[in-house]
Amino acid sequence: MGAMAASTIAVAGFTFKTLPYFIGEKVIEVVDGDTFQLANKQNVRLYGLDAPEPENCLGQEAKQALEALILGKKVILREPIVINGRPICLVYQDNIFVNEVMLRLGLAIYDRHGQSETARLKEASNYAKENQVGVYSVKCTELKPSDQKCTIKGNIDPERNLKEYYQADCRFYPLVIIQKYEGDRWFCTEKEAKDSGFVPASSCR
Repeated sequence: MGAMAASTIAVAGFTFKTLPYFIGEKVIEVVDGDTFQLANKQNVRLYGLDAPEPENCLGQEAKQALEALILGKKVILREPIVINGRPICLVYQDNIFVNEVMLRLGLAIYDRHGQSETARLKEASNYAKENQVGVYSVKCTELKPSDQKCTIKGNIDPERNLKEYYQADCRFYPLVIIQKYEGDRWFCTEKEAKDSGFVPASSCR
């Protein structure tokens, strides 16, 4: 099967399980740091990573980096799976492995596995962590508040869709790290935390 046929089938019918890859159409929009849209209006997500939401720490920088890599260019999508009608893929532009670049820059966090490129993606993520770049820098990861009057830790668990806050006398307070790239934040009062949609952590009740 030629590249043109593979592209046609993949785009039209999303029969990704039968194809190792397809040549994507041109990228016309970057939605955020891990999602983009092709010329056929299909949204595609980068496999094996999770970039900060645009409103969180380095969210805009992640989007801009992805734009620099693929906006207005054709991409190759490999090993796609479909979740809720949206393909999630290993993405390449020429000889650049886009997923790897975003992780190495610290503009996304590694998310469980990356199919055949798992080892490569893990290495890129470890590089960012070890060198404290991107979301792992002091800009986005804080152990102490800048304002000593605001010591309540607001922590978001994306997997459980849960927003909890910890006061200084909470059991696990010392273990909670403010990861601003996930939306974590400091609060000065309990009322402020509650007004922002956070609830007392179960270990504090």
